[in-house]
Amino acid sequence: MASLKRWYGRCILEKGKETFLWAFVAFGISVGVSRAIVLDVEKGKAIFGYLYIKGYHIHHFYWGILLLISSSWLALIRYKRMHRRVFKGIASIMFGGGLGLVTDEFGLLLTMEFGIKGNYWAPQSYYAIGVTSAIFLGYLLFLRAD
Repeated sequence: MASLKRWYGRCILEKGKETFLWAFVAFGISVGVSRAIVLDVEKGKAIFGYLYIKGYHIHHFYWGILLLISSSWLALIRYKRMHRRVFKGIASIMFGGGLGLVTDEFGLLLTMEFGIKGNYWAPQSYYAIGVTSAIFLGYLLFLRAD
């Protein structure tokens, strides 16, 4: 535990990458949870089903877009210096979660045609998740924050 704390202080806090790490964690959690929920719904084991409003299936990428917009808005707000770290942390978690929800349905969006249901399990989703994760990890490991 002490070595993890030391690593976190040296590699994350000292290099100013804390908000980026929280965005990556939120990204991973949102992708994992959304995949698990879709699996449960398709197997008929989920507590709840898909959300429908007036006959339209509301996919989770819509919630991701709302989170991305909200995180951008929050990042643009001028806030008192003492709350800066908190606001940046919240905005980064919202950004990572929103990016995860949108990226998770990337294959569905690419394979969807007018009147034809797209393929949620398309390989493009996994490629997008992998590329996005690699970008996050590359930044965390090799680049220096401002």
